[in-house]
Amino acid sequence: MTLLKRRSHMVSFRLSEEEYEGLKHICIAVGARSLSDVARDAVQRLLESGSSPRKDLNAEFELLSKRMEVLDREVGTSQPTGFNFEHRLDAGRTSATRQ
Repeated sequence: MTLLKRRSHMVSFRLSEEEYEGLKHICIAVGARSLSDVARDAVQRLLESGSSPRKDLNAEFELLSKRMEVLDREVGTSQPTGFNFEHRLDAGRTSATRQ
């Protein structure tokens, strides 16, 4: 049996009509009891992940941009460049070394 936590704080924010309709559709699709449950679940996921989704998205975009630049250069040459490209996830950088 799940024990419900007593909730003593309230957060209020405004949504556009499109955002509100989208939230209602999600609520119906997942079978949530209320819009608040869906919003609370989203907040909980953000808290558990420990990072902002925008930061993750920006990092992914940067990585994809760098990879596209490398592919552009490779496609633009008739022979391989002789570089070994390595991406280090912990450093968030792409480095190139001559083979």
